[in-house]
Formats: sequence, C-alpha cells, structure tokens
Amino acid sequence: MLKEVKDLKEFSRVVVKVPATTANLGPGFDVQGLALNVMYDLIEVEKISGKKVLIEVKGKYANKIPIEPEKNSAGKVALTLQEKLSYGVKIKIFKGIPPGSGLGSSGASAAGAALAINRLFNLNFNKEKLVELASIGEIASAGVAHADNVAPAIYGGFTIILSYKPMKIFSFFPSKKLKFILAVPNFSKESTEKTRRILPKKVGLKKVISNISGASAVTAGMILSNPELIGLGMQMDKIIEAARTSLYPYFNKVKIEALKAGALGVTLSGAGPAIIAIANFKPKNIMKIVEVIKNVFEEEGIKAKIYISEASKGAEIIEEE
Repeated sequence: MLKEVKDLKEFSRVVVKVPATTANLGPGFDVQGLALNVMYDLIEVEKISGKKVLIEVKGKYANKIPIEPEKNSAGKVALTLQEKLSYGVKIKIFKGIPPGSGLGSSGASAAGAALAINRLFNLNFNKEKLVELASIGEIASAGVAHADNVAPAIYGGFTIILSYKPMKIFSFFPSKKLKFILAVPNFSKESTEKTRRILPKKVGLKKVISNISGASAVTAGMILSNPELIGLGMQMDKIIEAARTSLYPYFNKVKIEALKAGALGVTLSGAGPAIIAIANFKPKNIMKIVEVIKNVFEEEGIKAKIYISEASKGAEIIEEE
C-alpha cells in the first residue's frame, strides 16, 4: 500500500541520470545496443504553467545542442506527449555525453525525458512504451525513429530490438568481467541522418547471412560471458561498417593495429566516429590495446580519449520533488 501511495505522489521536478550507449556492435544495425558506464547525461524536467515545452542545455557541449523542441530529441518526446500533459515542461539537459560521437548522446536526452515525464505526470508507461517514445525523439537527430540506443539507455545492459510495432525488447545484463575499450575522437560526425543516408539500399544475400551470423555470435557471447565470441561477431558486419568507414580515414589503421595487439573485435560505435573494441579478461592485454590505439590516433594527428567500460545500468531517477 505504501508503494502505491508513493507512485501516485505528484511531483513538480524530476532528475534522471542516463548512460552513454553503443549501438550495432558491428552486425546488429538498429537492433543491438549496450549501455556503458563511462559517461552520463542528467535530464531535469519540471512542470511549468501553460502548455509550452522549453529546452535549456548546460555543459561543455551546450552550443552543439539545438534548443528548439522539435529539433531536440528530449523536446520531441515532450511534444509527442503534450496532449496527455496537464502542464507545460521545462527540460534542462546537463550534457556529459559528447554529441555526434557515436555514444548515444541524442538517445540519452530522449530516454531521460521519457522517463522523467512518465514519473512527473504519473503516466505509468512500462519500459517498452518508454523506449517507443524515446525512439520518436531520435527523429530529431536521425530523421527516423530508431531504438538501438534508447533501449539500452532505459533498460541498461545489452538489449535487442525484437520488434518495433509493437515495441518488443530483449534485455540482459552482461558480466562485469567483459571489458570494452572506447576510443572517442575529439570531433563530431556529420548528423546521424547523413550517416544513415550513405547506407546501401540493396544488399547481397551473402552479406545478410554474415550479419545474421555475427549478431547471433554477439548475443551468445554476451550471455555466455565469452569475449572471443563477441569479438568474432563484431568482425562479421559486411554491410554497415564498410559504408561508413569512408567517413573516418583513421578507422582501418586503428582496427588493424588493435587486432594485432590482441583485440578480439573492433568496430565503429554506432555511426562513429567513436570506435569500440573488446579484449580478453587480462588487464595487461587491455592496457596494451589501449596504448596501441592511443598511439595510432597520435600518429594520425587526432586527439582522442580512451575509456575502458563495462555494461552500465539504465536510466535512473536520482531526484524528485
């Protein structure tokens, strides 16, 4: 009974912490995603009089984020729900995930807004409905609704989009033993919409088979805590990586050298420019790969930050009043 009373409590302000995410993991385009514990956004939503949606962005990336609600992924979520809301909302985005990096920055804003508004107005949406709403928010940056970042942002861990209509999600929390190496160059890609536009419209059957096999291997590896199997699967993308790596001249060199150093799999994180690799459980091996990747970026004259990540829990409410 106490829980029911708490759930019905009216709030004026909610703050949500949302993790960075990586999508695709090689062959799982628009299907697979993983929440990462290396960086986060904070999304604050408060009720305001009237029916307006206002956006405010803070942090070092604030000047890169549109504040027009229809052009902002969090604002897009609020506009989608506007008819259901008894008040307007002011959304403050404290941006810790660099936009245009391939780490689910727009997805984090959308996921955080969906969760915060759901709590603020007691809408009682389940997680699949929240993913559906957040995926609509992604239209603001990608031009289409896609859920491979917002699903892990909301669920945490590793997620698979089983169906979009209706939205069906498989989620699983991988072992903390699995370590992922992220290399994040100090520049932004072109919009996600543009990086989707260069993808092939027709694909040969052999390539499709390879991607299905690879995505299956990644899934099995996550469940079995088998980094070799995950790495094998990451290497089996024959469709997306080939189309997008032309945007990132450094990618092939990073991949080749990281694999030589012991990485089990290397691919773009989402649409890039970030790169994700997986290593075995040995700390020395992980640090060797980190050093090699760092050296390649230095040789290419590109500033990049290197992170070692585990799977993260999903978005969580950290303040409500």
